[in-house]
Amino acid sequence: MRNGRSFFFIAVLVLAALLAVAGLLPRIRAERQGNVAALVTDMRDVASLARESELTVPEVLDVLLGRGLTAVAVGELTGQELMTGALDLGYGSVGELLPGPMPEALFPDSAAVLLRPGSPFSSEIRAFVLKKYPGSRAIGLDRGELLVLPLSLAETLEAGVFPDYPMLELLKGRGIPLVFRPGSTPGVGGEDVALAVASVLDAFPEIRAVVPAGLFVAGYPDLAPLVEVLRKRGVPVSKVEFSQQIGAALLERGLFPDILPLHSVRREEILSRRLTRDDLVERFVRASRERSVKILYLRPSDLHSGSRLNRFGDECAMISKRLSSLGISTGWPDTMGRWGTSPFAALALGLVLVALAVRLTARFLSMERGDIGLKEAVASLALSMAIAFLSLKVPVIARVSGALVASLAATEASLAALEDFRRPLRGVICGVAVAVLSGLSIASFFGTPWYMLRMGAFSGVKIALLLPPLILLLHDLKRRVHPESLIQVLSRPPVWGELALVGVLAAAAGVMALRSGNVSFVPGWEIRFREFLEQLLIARPRTKEIFAGYPALVLWFVVRRKDIWREYREVFRLGATLAFSSVVNSFCHFHTHLLFILLRVFNGLLTGLIVGSIMAAVLVFLVIPAWRRWQGVVAG
Repeated sequence: MRNGRSFFFIAVLVLAALLAVAGLLPRIRAERQGNVAALVTDMRDVASLARESELTVPEVLDVLLGRGLTAVAVGELTGQELMTGALDLGYGSVGELLPGPMPEALFPDSAAVLLRPGSPFSSEIRAFVLKKYPGSRAIGLDRGELLVLPLSLAETLEAGVFPDYPMLELLKGRGIPLVFRPGSTPGVGGEDVALAVASVLDAFPEIRAVVPAGLFVAGYPDLAPLVEVLRKRGVPVSKVEFSQQIGAALLERGLFPDILPLHSVRREEILSRRLTRDDLVERFVRASRERSVKILYLRPSDLHSGSRLNRFGDECAMISKRLSSLGISTGWPDTMGRWGTSPFAALALGLVLVALAVRLTARFLSMERGDIGLKEAVASLALSMAIAFLSLKVPVIARVSGALVASLAATEASLAALEDFRRPLRGVICGVAVAVLSGLSIASFFGTPWYMLRMGAFSGVKIALLLPPLILLLHDLKRRVHPESLIQVLSRPPVWGELALVGVLAAAAGVMALRSGNVSFVPGWEIRFREFLEQLLIARPRTKEIFAGYPALVLWFVVRRKDIWREYREVFRLGATLAFSSVVNSFCHFHTHLLFILLRVFNGLLTGLIVGSIMAAVLVFLVIPAWRRWQGVVAG
């Protein structure tokens, strides 16, 4: 059979896709059951809104719950907050609070809590302090009891001292899910932190999650006792996006998979970037929709004057409404179950890797349309099963296999689309099919809770952007798709136009690598355009697809069919790889729902072809006639 290799390649991809779907079933079930997000705010912010609006804290809380708020967070009060009167007690240094001469065993700058007779929550505070700080000393005074902590006052100013008991008690029995935020405290051991946190969890069963606050997790590096306390009580920890908190990763690994992803926008960022209400709403909706974030931690904005309560209530209502329109309900979410990589998924990845490698090798040898022998087919299947087995057993082989599949799939998809320039629509469909079927094998193998919760990073995203153009360029030089071979190009002096193109391509590759997964390098106009596309299409297509990849592919079809610019049209072929690299990379975002990924791929294809067609029209009706007129003037 003259096209035996092509039919074998197609058959292997289809078989791998069926196996990949079988391996994806646990992920699909989890995504169907997990469309729930919680809107959470801090109780101290609720108290601030109550003070400002001249309402009681319960009244403000009822208003916000009616506007879409799901749960509230209560943390530990810092030394600074206690000094400024957050509770009805005395807080300061021993030298300030202890009358008379200073005992020799005490340091004058030690932090101390004065519990006055009859003060609310004195017994709870005393019990907590003695658990968390076992080296504390209790001194009886006429005006109450002085608890001297084994820390200096300066060390406690930013640290969590003890829980905000008034707020916890206010919420007790109301049926509102609570998030507890233990603060980081220097010099406190892991066992002591665990005992203290356990006492709070036992006293307030409404606590449904723990989100450590501060620069480091309380008890770090000895977090095993805290992990044991949380696991025994079934309380998950929240994984804060983009957090640099020391010890957070260690705590998350210990509790995996009892993790709830959390997204927040810091007050400093709101003020520095002047984020409007619409900006904040879009940020939180995008986090839940695109990254499957389960807890949206909201804060009232200080950017505008007027009633913050009304504005914050409107934000909660807008986010809740937008999420509901996208099929995401507001409520308390469940954690993800536990499952591993299916053997079906491993075999799918192995089949795709071998099929792509064999296909590209045949292209370099000009044998892609030839026949395939029985021995070669059996050897390919055997090698696929060996790679599948090793990928299941050796993590490094799994990561390398995934990265190779992402890179080779983008390359083969590009070549499949580019070679069919006489039937461009068929070429586009073939290229997208190769990218999607290969992407499904990656999503199936790595679509486990470990990667979906971003406990581990997939290593093939950036290499899948940079390697395909290089492979395609070598292919084109070897097959003389470009007018010259590699040896001819290297043996002659460079042309200025080629040097300019190399510089542009190198700069573009650097920009793409920097921008991949990083919003810091995205200009403001593009951010606004992205938000417009999100509103219009729900699943925003990637900029690389609609402004670079697919337009370059369409322009290649035009210049190739017209047989013009033979020396320079290679740039369009290299640019086309961005579209298919982006499609494959979409499947490497394992925290994103599969249906959303498929919709994004379709939207990228549609909008990219529209933009490319507009560019092609400009090229055909304006640029090419102008080019030919200029050539005539030069020749004349």
